[in-house]
Amino acid sequence: MINAIFGAVTGLNAAAAVSAVTANNIANVKTSGYKSNSAFLSELSTGGVKLSAIRPNNNQGSIIPTNILSDIAVFGNGSEEDLLNTYSYAAGKFAVDDFGNFRGPSGELLFTGAGGNVRLDDNGNLYSNGKLLGIITPTGAEGQEYEPTGFSILSGYMVSSNVNIADEIVNNIINKSFFEANAVMIRTSDEMLGTVVNLKA
Repeated sequence: MINAIFGAVTGLNAAAAVSAVTANNIANVKTSGYKSNSAFLSELSTGGVKLSAIRPNNNQGSIIPTNILSDIAVFGNGSEEDLLNTYSYAAGKFAVDDFGNFRGPSGELLFTGAGGNVRLDDNGNLYSNGKLLGIITPTGAEGQEYEPTGFSILSGYMVSSNVNIADEIVNNIINKSFFEANAVMIRTSDEMLGTVVNLKA
């Protein structure tokens, strides 16, 4: 019975971890460029279960027009989070600051002397007032550039989150049942243990 309680407690912990992943996905359903995560469980050698991995879903979200030229989306091949010199993003609100510097979504300095009339072509060439400032390039998982034919860089667009809210709700319902079943197991094992203790008394 002690082993049963231990196994059920690990189940509660695992269910809580899965619930946290689901909650984070749902919270970011409207976050541009967000990649949903999936939680994976595995058996403990001593019995019970544990969270073994949290893996991202790399399917691309929808391309959404914003008509703001400093919004940038990467479409097609190329990781949208692994960056070459931090110049490439799946979705980002880039901007020119008061000093003419071109900055990324987190305010990081990418290029100086951007000025105005910023434009980006499909090959990632960044222009300001017709002058080439630099190139924005997505990279692969190992930090290697993809061939230029494998992606398009779109100015004036954002990439939506790839969270499927219906899938997340279903996962949450299943996880709730998983949690409740383990809670029942703890309660039942506790009652059985109490019965044994009363027999000895």
